[in-house]
Amino acid sequence: MKELSFEREDVYNLNFQELELPEISLSKTKKSQILSHLYTYRTINLSSFSDSYKIPEESIKEYIQLLIQALIIRGYYRKNRFILASIYRYPSINPGRLSSNRKSVLGLLAQTKKTNIGELSKILRIPKAEIIENLSYLISKGVLVGVLKNDEFIASFVWKPTEKIKISSDDTFIVGTCMMLRDADLARVAKLTGFTENQVLERITTLMYYRKLETQFRYSKTLLGSDRLSININKYLIAPRILPMGALTGEERDLVGFTLIKKEVSIKELAIYISKESKDVVQILAFLTARGTFQFIFNENNKVVPVVFPDLKPTETIEEMASLSLFNYEALFGLLSTQDRMPLKKLSVLMNRGVEEVLDGIITLHLEGFVSCTLRGNTVYIDSLKRYSRTQEGTLERWEKIVLGMVIAKTQITTKEIGESLGIDKYNAKEKMYGFYGKGLIKGTISNNRLEPDEIPIFPPLVQLTDLPIHYQEIFGYIIANSRTSVRNIMKYWEKSEIAVKNIIYELVGSGILNVSLRGSLVSLNTHQKYLPSLELQELGDFYIKVVNEIEKIRKKKIKISTLADKTNMDPLDLFKLICQLISQGYYKGTLTSSYFEKIGKLLLPSRKNLCLNCGHEIKSAYDPCNNCQQLPPKCSVCQGLVKRGDTILECPTCENVAHKDHMNQWLRIKQECPVCKTKTTKRTLKEYEA
Repeated sequence: MKELSFEREDVYNLNFQELELPEISLSKTKKSQILSHLYTYRTINLSSFSDSYKIPEESIKEYIQLLIQALIIRGYYRKNRFILASIYRYPSINPGRLSSNRKSVLGLLAQTKKTNIGELSKILRIPKAEIIENLSYLISKGVLVGVLKNDEFIASFVWKPTEKIKISSDDTFIVGTCMMLRDADLARVAKLTGFTENQVLERITTLMYYRKLETQFRYSKTLLGSDRLSININKYLIAPRILPMGALTGEERDLVGFTLIKKEVSIKELAIYISKESKDVVQILAFLTARGTFQFIFNENNKVVPVVFPDLKPTETIEEMASLSLFNYEALFGLLSTQDRMPLKKLSVLMNRGVEEVLDGIITLHLEGFVSCTLRGNTVYIDSLKRYSRTQEGTLERWEKIVLGMVIAKTQITTKEIGESLGIDKYNAKEKMYGFYGKGLIKGTISNNRLEPDEIPIFPPLVQLTDLPIHYQEIFGYIIANSRTSVRNIMKYWEKSEIAVKNIIYELVGSGILNVSLRGSLVSLNTHQKYLPSLELQELGDFYIKVVNEIEKIRKKKIKISTLADKTNMDPLDLFKLICQLISQGYYKGTLTSSYFEKIGKLLLPSRKNLCLNCGHEIKSAYDPCNNCQQLPPKCSVCQGLVKRGDTILECPTCENVAHKDHMNQWLRIKQECPVCKTKTTKRTLKEYEA
């Protein structure tokens, strides 16, 4: 048999006169019938063919002889049969307008070289004689080369159409449904999609004809004796529509999320969930599967199951996600953090939201990678949590610092106290408590609107004292100058309300600057960050220089505020606050009341100038580049303060960011990771050296 690379020619319309061969008295149709029979069967029984097509045997022999002389075929006679030995020319490819049946035949033959005619007949549901007639026609049009032998057709060439096919949504619907069913029964595909069985077959085989589908068919009998045609789709050759889970929208997102948390779900459940007909649900699932966006299958229980359960991880902080929605995802995440299982109805009550809204929130948290959970009945079972918030970068909002400070100072807090402190109602206070808990700053329990930590955390300083308002610095100085004081005193001196004073204390504690116990109105100092002077007196201003000079002139350790006020011509309360600020920034140590200042030790001044670690030039700010080399000075990745020459620092080996040794050690007690790159780390893995 001739190879496919051989010459093609319109042998059915060959003009033998041009070849100076004798003319025979046969019509074009008769000639075509003879040649097509030879190409199809590779042999021709002269007598039976003559009877069937009413062509004299001698005319058949004459035409075969002309074909041999024209170098189209080569063969030999055996008894009353001509056997084709070689083919030298094939008909020109001229498909014309092919019927759907002929396209289906070509599509099926394109994926298998050897096909039983009986199976083709059963698959396409047309008689065998019609299959053979279609094969002969396709061969005559040059789009098919093969041989029909012993009720099997062996194809050696199947033409691929050159025009492009426009794949319809119906095509994808049918293909996706078959993919979900895997060994898809034709009758069931038709039932799920709403198409007839013939329509399903026609669309699939047409896609095969255009080489957009790789499919296998299997015909069998059921136990009850009925026919069963199975469709197995190996590959849908279209450009996949790959999207991250967070990019899914609308009903696609709802179905994917609901299926992921249910693990397996019926079409009826999905239809109820998105308020659609079952056919619409199957169509959405089929589109997702066929396009490669997210693939589903039907399991043995006839339920929908994801092919893969992706290991999702958050790509944005929960605060960023929550800021784009009216729903409080922080609170829901915090609630899910408190228990390993929780009924939807209880979550609905605690969130003051509808059950459907809460379920939608859980699905969003799941798709965004914050929660891995399973929904059984109406109860959510928490498998795992992945926290990713701004707190992991040492960045707390003001309300978070206040609540954190409240927990540290009071040991346990209630939603009522949160509401009073932040000026919000009880429902918002609940959401704040749950949202705060979900960030992982505190390990403990929430019960009866009360948050009780397992242990009181100690935080490193998350801000620079000098970045805080002046009255914060003054109150900090006053508290560290008195091991015990009262909220009322601070209210009186700074003319603030009780809530405002407590919030300032909480914020100082939540920022890692103070650690106090607050019982009723009594403030008891536990520990505090120790600051050294960073500015020379002349840089502070004239008032500070005047006060320091007068303090240094008085030889007594215990100085009356009124006396000092007279000497400096200042209001006693203003003087009192200025001394508070000097104490807060480390210039003085001692005890301070509204009447007396009892200093301990000597005045401390900056021991050295802040020098650029790159060029040695003097620098004054951690936030501005060096005036000499224009390099930004290194800052502590925890407190954001300037790293000075002589400081002992720890460096992360991954991102090479540095932090003050004391601050990093405090940070590692809370989180065993670098505050910048989030790499898991310990004291041993950090590089220690002196700046």
